[in-house]
Amino acid sequence: MSTTKLNSKARDKFKVKLDTRTSESLSDDAYEWLIAAITSFAIPTNSQISENKLATELGVSRTPVREALKRLENEGLVKRGEAGRFTVAMLTAKDVDEAIDLLILCDSYMFARAAEKIDNAGAVMLKQSAQQMQACADRADVEEWSKYDKIFHETIMRAAGNEMIAEVSRITRRRIQRFWARSVMGARDLISCSTEHTEIAHSIIGKDFIAIKRSAEAHLGHLRINMHEIVESMAPFFGSTTTRR
Repeated sequence: MSTTKLNSKARDKFKVKLDTRTSESLSDDAYEWLIAAITSFAIPTNSQISENKLATELGVSRTPVREALKRLENEGLVKRGEAGRFTVAMLTAKDVDEAIDLLILCDSYMFARAAEKIDNAGAVMLKQSAQQMQACADRADVEEWSKYDKIFHETIMRAAGNEMIAEVSRITRRRIQRFWARSVMGARDLISCSTEHTEIAHSIIGKDFIAIKRSAEAHLGHLRINMHEIVESMAPFFGSTTTRR
């Protein structure tokens, strides 16, 4: 499947021509466009991405498109085949374990750092975003839930003040959450996941460092289990080369 064959609901949303600017800014725009299209499943998993068609659709040359795809390849969202063609990457069980292991390290640090530095405005935003996630979960609104989940984590990362670790966390989280939030498992666990976010918010605001470590590891442990279920459920359709540990 090429990038010109987006699913019907996403087609109008992703019709856009990029402004004529520098090659670097166009590459950044193409990169953000592709992230949005891939994480929303407008470009489905295992779909082939045509550089020529995408460049035409965005109104740019192939250079910024190829630069954007190389960045996404490094982040694990796309992969390049033997013929040099890019496709949207599928997750393996090994990918899940490595991503969760990394998130445990990043989140444990960021949550503790945020607890030390968060101000009143950040604490209010963190608490409100957790409350909104709970409300979205109660009405099974996955799209709105994902929006407040992003606000929740961005609030923590902003308070922690380490942009390098924050970016690693963003890349790793979106690599796996694009599957979780839109899966049966994700929809099933929205309420319990929201409760875990509320516990994390309370531990950060209360500067309870023991609870921070415990709640972060418990939350990501549950995500690991759910992601393995998702990978296993997809194996009959996409194949599986790695078993879970």
